[in-house]
Amino acid sequence: MLSRPRGQFVAGLLAVVVLASATLAGCGESADRSVKIVEPAEGATLNAGDIKVAVEVKKFNVVDKIGQAANEGEGHIHYYIDAGEIPTKDGQPAVTKSNNTYHAQATKDYTWPNVSAGDHTFAVQLVNNDHTPLRPPVIAQVTVTVKAAGGATTPVRSPGTSPSGTSSPAGESATPTEGASGATAPAATTGATPSPTAPRASATPTP
Repeated sequence: MLSRPRGQFVAGLLAVVVLASATLAGCGESADRSVKIVEPAEGATLNAGDIKVAVEVKKFNVVDKIGQAANEGEGHIHYYIDAGEIPTKDGQPAVTKSNNTYHAQATKDYTWPNVSAGDHTFAVQLVNNDHTPLRPPVIAQVTVTVKAAGGATTPVRSPGTSPSGTSSPAGESATPTEGASGATAPAATTGATPSPTAPRASATPTP
């Protein structure tokens, strides 16, 4: 009479242990999830214009199911620029108030267009299919300096460079000269040319 209840108790206890183990395993996997910005590097100096942000993701499947129901272990990436505090409220879409500072992408890279000069912070967050943040949130960010085009990266014109930016051979003038009538004459070259006044040999034999 007593053996049956005891067996039921043991079976129930084993079920609880298995469930707890599965839960802990799931939590461990969730804790191991990570995202890292591999491009650009923290503190990098970049030129103004289009800037690519690329990430490395672990223990999370990036899938193209944006807007669908949340499914454990999969989702997409939210990319942010100068967003300030990253939205991580539980159960709420992890989006910013301004569309210019947030972009949802089902790939591990995104290119921000026309980034202006100045200091900028790029951030990323792993999110569920329905845009809600993971628990705990998984975020990474870097701050870079963007300089205006035409700054220190503009090449210095060498003496043998024409105004159009095309280098001429050494020792030759690539700059056209303007005549008195305003017409442009071809550039002079260093190659020796025969003199037009040089005497020509006579083809008639001397008597």
